[in-house]
Amino acid sequence: MKMNKWYVFLVFLLGVTAAQAGVRGQLRQGGQFYEDQKYGSALNSYTEILKEHPNNQRALFNAGNAYYRLNEYTQAEEMYQKAAQQNGDLNQSALFNLGNAYYRAGNREKAIESYKAAILQNPQDKEAIHNLQLVMQQQQQQNQDNQNNQNNQDQNSDNQNQQNEDQKGQSPQEPQDSQKQNNQLDKDAADRVMAMAKENEYRRTGTSNRRPDQTVEKDW
Repeated sequence: MKMNKWYVFLVFLLGVTAAQAGVRGQLRQGGQFYEDQKYGSALNSYTEILKEHPNNQRALFNAGNAYYRLNEYTQAEEMYQKAAQQNGDLNQSALFNLGNAYYRAGNREKAIESYKAAILQNPQDKEAIHNLQLVMQQQQQQNQDNQNNQNNQDQNSDNQNQQNEDQKGQSPQEPQDSQKQNNQLDKDAADRVMAMAKENEYRRTGTSNRRPDQTVEKDW
């Protein structure tokens, strides 16, 4: 009886070892495809692993990287989120890459949340700190630009209302003077637009010497 139990246990161990060896082989194959920039083939390797092992953190993380390189950010976000929920040594890296995926998809708010979560797990992560500062700066700049645009729209609306009131009080015998006034208003509006453009250009170039999309990406 004891022999049978040990035999079953040994067969089970051999099966687990073979399965693990198969996963490692597929990970290596996917890694080679990834290094060769064959991201679609790499993704296929990782997907095959996830069919049998849906919670394999390395396969989830690498699949997220492949999706990211294919510019399929929604799918990359899903893989990174799942990877960050597993027990393993890739949680912090998954959160960092999740922030990059959110950023590339145009979702700065969620990118900020992900970078913060990554920093909480590793306060010494300089890349995460850099990206967090950069995205927060851009978000603040966008909010300021939106506020300026709203103020300018309100001002233009007030000017238009005032113009309408002035025209109501004009004598119909003075069309020539009215045309001069409209031309002057058009010139003033054009001057304001030019001033706004110069101001915004100065603000953008003065904020940072990096490109707006120049986040740091770790070497995967």
